[in-house]
Amino acid sequence: MNPLIEKHDDRYRLVYDEVYATGIDDLWDAVTTRDRLARWMADYTGDLRLGGTWEVASSDGEGTWGRGTITACDAPRSFTTTWHATGEEPTELVVRLEPVDGGTRLLLEHTGIQSIFYGAGWQAYLEQLTRHVADADAELGGEDAWQARFAELKPQYDARFGAL
Repeated sequence: MNPLIEKHDDRYRLVYDEVYATGIDDLWDAVTTRDRLARWMADYTGDLRLGGTWEVASSDGEGTWGRGTITACDAPRSFTTTWHATGEEPTELVVRLEPVDGGTRLLLEHTGIQSIFYGAGWQAYLEQLTRHVADADAELGGEDAWQARFAELKPQYDARFGAL
């Protein structure tokens, strides 16, 4: 993965553009359905539809690490949500899906982020999504596997963000 990374004042914009070997309806389900999100990303609570609000519990179960509101939705093609990580100002996350030869293109655009950790974090999650859509029942290793991959990716993202 080689996302676009831009700096605007003291905030960043990340854009990931990846093709997944699955149909648009399956990928939409993987990125918008609570039980599937929990397999490759995190446990979400709330209402994941237009106007709905959501929260993500912290891995220790002691509160949340983020919340948001779904501000636009055109199933199965796109959704937009606010993304409010604990301790940060709200940002915007847009996910677009498009059928292409060999599967479905996912364009993930996260704008207004304040932390460089999103680069390695999103890549680690999107790699888990790749494995999830290849085999929805596969064991992905949970939080420990994500943390290990994040640690591997972090130095290259530190360098990329540092060069901006």
